[in-house]
Amino acid sequence: MIIPFLCGLIVFSTPAIGQLHPADVLVLVNANSPTSRYIAKLYRQYHPEISESQVLYLSGLTDCSGPQSTPANEIITRQQYDNLIAGPVRNYLADPSHPERITTIKVIITTAGIPYRIEDTVYSNAIYPAGSNPSIVSDHTSEINAASVESELVGLWYADYGGSPYGLANRLVNPYQAYRYSSFDLFERLMPGTKTMLWSEPISLLGPPPKMEGEPYILGTVNRSFNAGDMYLTARLDGAKNQGQSAVFVVREMLERAKRASNTSYGVNPLQAVAVLDDAPDSDLDDNRVFTLDTSANYWVYQPDTAQPPNAPGLLDKDDYVAGFRAMTNKTVNYISMNTGLMETANDLCVMLDRRSETRTNQADLDALLGTYPQRQQPQAAILVATFGRNGDEGSASNYILKGGPDGKALFNLVNGAVFTSIESFNAVTMFSDVNTAPVAQGKLVDFISIGGTAAIGHAFEPRSTAVIDNLYLFYNLLSDDDYDGKADLTFVEAAFTAIPFLSWSEVVIGDPLMQIAYGPGQKAWFPLLGDANNDGRVNFFDMWLIQGRMGGTLNTTDQAAFDLYNDLCDINKDGRINYFDMWVAAGNMGAVADW
Repeated sequence: MIIPFLCGLIVFSTPAIGQLHPADVLVLVNANSPTSRYIAKLYRQYHPEISESQVLYLSGLTDCSGPQSTPANEIITRQQYDNLIAGPVRNYLADPSHPERITTIKVIITTAGIPYRIEDTVYSNAIYPAGSNPSIVSDHTSEINAASVESELVGLWYADYGGSPYGLANRLVNPYQAYRYSSFDLFERLMPGTKTMLWSEPISLLGPPPKMEGEPYILGTVNRSFNAGDMYLTARLDGAKNQGQSAVFVVREMLERAKRASNTSYGVNPLQAVAVLDDAPDSDLDDNRVFTLDTSANYWVYQPDTAQPPNAPGLLDKDDYVAGFRAMTNKTVNYISMNTGLMETANDLCVMLDRRSETRTNQADLDALLGTYPQRQQPQAAILVATFGRNGDEGSASNYILKGGPDGKALFNLVNGAVFTSIESFNAVTMFSDVNTAPVAQGKLVDFISIGGTAAIGHAFEPRSTAVIDNLYLFYNLLSDDDYDGKADLTFVEAAFTAIPFLSWSEVVIGDPLMQIAYGPGQKAWFPLLGDANNDGRVNFFDMWLIQGRMGGTLNTTDQAAFDLYNDLCDINKDGRINYFDMWVAAGNMGAVADW
């Protein structure tokens, strides 16, 4: 049964909006990866409030973003995860000389170069290079202990650690899913082990049930203790690159776009930005089952005088794409055509739900909005994209993101801050652009980043359909400005985790977790201007002077002085070395001006 949104909702009191800050962040670095080390330095340039003490260097890991790296390097064993990642992170957080860390750190960031796919200890083909065996995962869901590193870190103190762990097999219901107006910062953070946890498997009418904390009751649990305050939010700074190349350059692009999207001087122009839900009307893959909700509520709001999370004796079942459109626009849905509406709490940003059969939504549909809404401004571009991808009914090729737009161009033009999800099992089984996913070639998160995307959420192995990202909560929380302060109420990582059904499973969030959409004059997605070494939008002799001053800088080196001298903006040909060839390339673009 689909419960109508914005009609008959439980009414809560005023929004309980908080705020995440740079002081809440821990950045993990593969000490053996120059790319990982450089990205940590780069992230601190974008967030200078992050201190060196908030960066943890991990030893013994293989570099999965280096000159010799392949998709096989993106995989680690469970023992390697325990000894080389989870163990050192726990030691850092529980350091008795810094007792504040264990409760003040709320966000853990991994960096390109750190392997991110933990192979299963029993079913080896659940995860393999650039692929996953869907039959093995579907047939043995309750036994699978594979996970993404990022999803496993969320429950760092409770998965296989402490007096009452929930165990590694199966997936765990995310208690932060389906919250609205409720910053992660609001939930009380206690020392691990303070609360008594009861891990259950509620009754399931469709397939094997996930694990869920609380006393079993009907289709869910009650008297729940495990809440958002017991979790860490996680995000990965990684993106498109070919095998043997570094992710440094694309991470720079992602961070610059996130910075501009979060700054009211640039921000997102609601008269240009469009949130796109490209539905497949004959498919039920977006029939989300929200275990952490009851059938009496469509979302939770943090209330300081109410137990968190509330009882959830019965799951909520809904058509995610349709429910998301209704929630954002308060409009009825035409089930066989294109639907558009305006989101009042996002400054009348346009929302599009495409219910046409065998038709992929693309840039031409965005451009057509100017005829429907004369007040909208050129150019039209996407801020959020949710699609069935190759599981839709269009018969698209796996490169639909790169070539699915008008005249074989990119699927959409994008604005800074653009976020992507797709109902494709293998969209994050590798971060390499030049490798097809297996056993079926599908669209990849990194494809979206390469056309100007800022962030994305995907699956590191076969997730099953119950784990698809819940776009209702992602879209609403990423865009909605309910307190009318000119910025969205939640950061990207908060919005992402209100949309992720399970923990200790396949999901991975890529992008700057602290991005927070601001509303302003807007810009199209930022790309570096060739030769613009100081990123001022112009190529001139000052850029030549900067490049000359970085001569000899090298990314992949053991020479610390050469590494410190390296600057990606001065590496014009992106080969990891700064030399006279970079000056020659930059000089060839002298006088160019960016079109941002």
